[in-house]
Amino acid sequence: MICPGTFFRALTIATISWTQTAIPAQQTPSARTVLVDGRILTMDGQDQIVSALAMHDDRILAVGTDNEIRKFVGANTDVIELGGRMVIPGIIAAHCHAVGVARNVLRQPHVELLSIAEVQAWIHQRAKSVPAGEWIRVPRADITRLKERRHPTTEELDAGSSTHPVIFTAARKAALNSRGLDAIGVRQPRPSVPDGQVIVDSDGRIRLISGANAHLRNLIPSESHSREQIQVALQNVHRHYNAVGITSIFERAGGIDDFLQYRELHAAGKLSVRMTQTFRSGFRSAKDVAAYTDKLGMTTGDGDDWVRVGPLKITADGGIHWGNTYLREAYGEDRIRFYVHRDPRYRGDLNYSIPQMTEIFREGHRLGWQWCCHVTGDAGVDAVLDSLAAVHRDHEDIATRRFSLTHAYFPALDSIARAKKLGVCVDTQPSLYFKDSAAIAEVYGRDWAARFIGLGDWIRGGVPTAIAGDHMMGLDPNRSMNAYNPFLMLQVAVTRRNREDNVYGEHQQISRLQALKCLTTNPAYLSFEEDTKGSLEPGKLADLVILDRDYLQCPEDEIASISVERCMVGGRSVFVRR
Repeated sequence: MICPGTFFRALTIATISWTQTAIPAQQTPSARTVLVDGRILTMDGQDQIVSALAMHDDRILAVGTDNEIRKFVGANTDVIELGGRMVIPGIIAAHCHAVGVARNVLRQPHVELLSIAEVQAWIHQRAKSVPAGEWIRVPRADITRLKERRHPTTEELDAGSSTHPVIFTAARKAALNSRGLDAIGVRQPRPSVPDGQVIVDSDGRIRLISGANAHLRNLIPSESHSREQIQVALQNVHRHYNAVGITSIFERAGGIDDFLQYRELHAAGKLSVRMTQTFRSGFRSAKDVAAYTDKLGMTTGDGDDWVRVGPLKITADGGIHWGNTYLREAYGEDRIRFYVHRDPRYRGDLNYSIPQMTEIFREGHRLGWQWCCHVTGDAGVDAVLDSLAAVHRDHEDIATRRFSLTHAYFPALDSIARAKKLGVCVDTQPSLYFKDSAAIAEVYGRDWAARFIGLGDWIRGGVPTAIAGDHMMGLDPNRSMNAYNPFLMLQVAVTRRNREDNVYGEHQQISRLQALKCLTTNPAYLSFEEDTKGSLEPGKLADLVILDRDYLQCPEDEIASISVERCMVGGRSVFVRR
């Protein structure tokens, strides 16, 4: 039996021979669609730029000059004249939470709020449409992004509304207005909350609620939606992805129900992006891994070109937004004050011991699974690599499984060398550098900001690196909680400029081609799909994007403004700009 990868490699070689050898006209197959007179960046091994491309069914038939490709034009061929415009491979979003985005959109549209004044104005406006007495939840606004770099006070939330209970949540702590505190039963003179902590300031005023998650969930209702509503909302999310050139996604933290949602959409012919599912669970032992995967009845690589099984995932540590990323050094006074912690010696949270992770990774590997691990801090990465190295001593082939670190915000050079040796890959988020690096410089220090999302270090170290948005709330490609606009990511990767127009770590800049590979060929490698996608070569899937300007030649500060003219998945247009 010939494996799919072998088949497509053979097809690629055969088709390349087609375009390089004179073929009698009557033997030349007709294409369904042909692109001519363009600058088509193939992202093949030589990063060739050609002027024309032919597609048939859902595959690329040939690439080459206009004259070579016009031979594939038949009576029913659709010919698209590019007029010199650039074409790139379809963008692979290696980290998103599209099902979560769909659910959040149904509950409440996301709005980016960048100051306490904007929070107050939003609450005031929201109170006009919400019946008096009903809860108002402020859209997620991380304190790394608020101008004031802190939670709003009770009094500031009262100024937004005194007629509704209001809750604002960030860094795993909640700020409430007076009606909100009263609604959850937190009152002076001895304020307390079940299974949580009431944090007061030096004057004894209630400042924040830490923990008490179950109590808050019970008192603050959350709207539920039907499966059909979620699927309609999910298709809308995918259409937004297509509009910025995204043709494939990795759902980075789902379960079997999410996977089945995609299968149902695919069976109904309603998918416009290809999806690889990461299955996240709170595994605590080898037995947990075996039981979970036995219930799934699948393993990494199962599925088809539209809906595929990817890796298993655990959450090893915290994050900069949560205030518990696991670091090699103590947080110290500045970070403790910012996140409202107590102990300056605190280093963050590590959710697993090294022996525990070793056991879990070993069992998944034994069962044929790839692994993905949420880990943000430099010490968190150390612990994950220690665990993986322990598995590697017994199972050297784990280096072929393309274990993925997701986030890995603060790469250290020694960790990069270890990751390279163990065959580890990374997906990380330039849009977080864009929105959060100013706060990192203020709270962690400029040297930490220079390491933050260290693309240059990862790539020079030879670690396969994908960039992605970690999109989870909102539909606007730039103003979602985590921006998912691929061209914003490309501009940040190339220039290293943040929202404030500052550069931290100029050495982390990478070239335009390197950056584009992080959105195309590299994520294809992460998911074992380099034989079918990530570049525009004969035999590969016809997933491509037509741009309104030349990515390689336009001014650096225009990259984020690039617009998609047409997005094609499997040779069919899923978005055309009107």
